[in-house]
Amino acid sequence: MDSAANELLQRTEQPHYPNGERKLARDPFMQATWAMLGVAGLAQLALLLALDLMS
Repeated sequence: MDSAANELLQRTEQPHYPNGERKLARDPFMQATWAMLGVAGLAQLALLLALDLMS
């Protein structure tokens, strides 16, 4: 990585709790986003299985 990118990453570091956990990890919006991605992935697997069984 060049020095400009390294400097940018240092200036935009994510906030952390005192225990080292990122604050974004507890954000309800992010948790809902990951939950929806998980549900969508499981739904795709279920549809793929259903299509495979029907053919």
